[in-house]
Amino acid sequence: MTFASLLAPGSPLYLVDPLDVPHAIAQFVRALRLPEGIDRDALIDALLSREEDMSTAVGRGIAIPHVRKFGSESLKYDAVYIAYLFEPIDWKSPDGVPVHTLFLVLAADENSRLQILAQIANLASDEGFVEFLKTMPDHESLLRRVQKM
Repeated sequence: MTFASLLAPGSPLYLVDPLDVPHAIAQFVRALRLPEGIDRDALIDALLSREEDMSTAVGRGIAIPHVRKFGSESLKYDAVYIAYLFEPIDWKSPDGVPVHTLFLVLAADENSRLQILAQIANLASDEGFVEFLKTMPDHESLLRRVQKM
């Protein structure tokens, strides 16, 4: 599974004025084209609960909201959704840098979820890629960039 193959159609989204983490997550999930059978409210609740337990910010302005289960075992495939925040917000990042880019992970199983998280963490460790994300590239530009990596 390549990261490029996981990037969901319609990504990235551009979030305007996400006041805080709960608003950003809710705004993001409500704007997504989700797979059939996914309960948006259950997903939002699960993501917010996960953030209360521990921040999904990984540093360098990137957060990876994700959950193990959220009441919908009908998910048949893995997907990554990306959103850019016009105004970075405090996400309790380990390095203190406000978050400007979100990678929302939906995975059909635990093994896939862990593999996807590792791929995104690898991308987030690349300073050039993080600088690229700050330019808020469109879907095609993102695909081209990750396919080169």
